[in-house]
Amino acid sequence: MGLFDKIKAIFATEFATLDGAPALTPEQDRALALGAVYAAEGHLPMNAPTMEADPGTAQKLLSGAWDVHGPDDVDGAYAYLLHQGHRGYYALVAPRVEEVFATRGGRGLQKEHQARVAQEAAERGLDPERAQKWYVGWTGAAVAGGHAALPDPLPSSIVAWDAARVVHLSRLLLDAGLVTPDRAWDAMGEAVGLARPAYRGWEEFGRAFVVGRAFWTAGTSRNPVDGDLSKFDGAVDDLLKVDGSPWLRLAY
Repeated sequence: MGLFDKIKAIFATEFATLDGAPALTPEQDRALALGAVYAAEGHLPMNAPTMEADPGTAQKLLSGAWDVHGPDDVDGAYAYLLHQGHRGYYALVAPRVEEVFATRGGRGLQKEHQARVAQEAAERGLDPERAQKWYVGWTGAAVAGGHAALPDPLPSSIVAWDAARVVHLSRLLLDAGLVTPDRAWDAMGEAVGLARPAYRGWEEFGRAFVVGRAFWTAGTSRNPVDGDLSKFDGAVDDLLKVDGSPWLRLAY
């Protein structure tokens, strides 16, 4: 896709596709659909696991965003998303932040929570310091009104976010030439197995993805409120109603 085509895609109401892409198997079609929010927001092909980036650009993105600098880092990146991701931290943090606001608990309760979050994180093989950081960030996001645009009640799991990132990571790895298509499809297939039992349909999946992104921002940014959240919410809305969406074509 050339520059002019990419500019046109930004203003198009249809989803991007890659001309001449190989036909997908039903399993591959479903796997790519996990990453459809990224594809809709970023105007990436819905029918092919690529960002249409040259190898050098893909490698720069992998190095900067994923800490993947070569083939030796691929297994670790996949393993993180498939076996840990952000969902474990969310499971520890989100219920406790809700408790603070439901009970109007003060700093004493928050300090108690931080200690318990760190302890349970260590017991579950997670990073205690990161867990505490996300507790502080998610609390800050709630105080700043960052939860107002999120579903109420919040989802119990944000595995949708981790599963979608497996697809997004695979696009870059394939563009960079760091994995074979078979390796990428295997990882995306594992992501399908993780995500499908967690939600009743694509709408729940999509809203949980957005919450996952908001949670990630709260723990990794100086501003705990995600300024781009509306773009991803809009992408979910489009996937639920615009013709050509894989979510309308595929039963969850």
